[in-house]
Amino acid sequence: MLRATLLAVTLALGTLLGPSSPASAGTDEPGGPDGPDEFVIASFNVLGASHTDGRHRHHGFDRSEVRLPRAIKALRRASADVVGLQEFQRSQRDRFVARVGKEWGVYSTYTRNTDNSVAWRTDRFAFVEGWSARVPYFHGRMRKMPIVALRSRPTGRVIYVMNVHNPADSHGDASAWRRRATFIERRVTSRLTEELQAPVFLTGDMNDRAEFFCPFTEIGVMQSFLGGSNPVGGPCLPPPAGIDWIFGNRYVEFSAPLVDRSWLVTAASDHPLVSAHVRLVP
Repeated sequence: MLRATLLAVTLALGTLLGPSSPASAGTDEPGGPDGPDEFVIASFNVLGASHTDGRHRHHGFDRSEVRLPRAIKALRRASADVVGLQEFQRSQRDRFVARVGKEWGVYSTYTRNTDNSVAWRTDRFAFVEGWSARVPYFHGRMRKMPIVALRSRPTGRVIYVMNVHNPADSHGDASAWRRRATFIERRVTSRLTEELQAPVFLTGDMNDRAEFFCPFTEIGVMQSFLGGSNPVGGPCLPPPAGIDWIFGNRYVEFSAPLVDRSWLVTAASDHPLVSAHVRLVP
């Protein structure tokens, strides 16, 4: 039943089904009794290996094999249970799975290009299904962004997490492609909410602040982990934020938001680790 519903939503959205098997994960299992369901969700652009390991190195950063253990330690320190990862390139993914694959599952939409992935603690969630949505990236080239369904082991409730990376201006003005990406991401999360009536999250590096928040939240489906408001008739009041975001729908209550720019995080990446405590509501 769940697979049929996901397929119907996928086709309606014009997205593509991705491979259904994660790199390492617990499989879908029946959950326990209903009850409070709380966890920590995070988003982290880990700075791709290509920026520090090649000839054109990002000055001031160690190679990716040195930085990855710091990123893992930062996730543990944040008590993250689910995380959307950007610039999580294949070598970084492989080392991540080698180091913590018994504790974490990972879903990527490509076998070789794993830049955008979702990871989760396997003692907290079981993998149900994974697929993707096409979003424009540099020069408008479409890239598949991952969406996963995860089942809470304590309660059996299923959550849906979409993770994205919208294009920066490093290859020319990409604002038009970011606007298009924002529209697609809003459409996907709103349709998932409408069709599945379940908790839906969006994590990612949007490379925009108000320019993302205002159009993304204008239909009132998703809320930011940092607050802000966008009532019908305006004005839009985005929260003081960077370009790294977490959003959830009406089945989600956020608390204890954190934008971590500690030494550990800045030694791992040029982005903060953002996270929030989540309580799922009926």
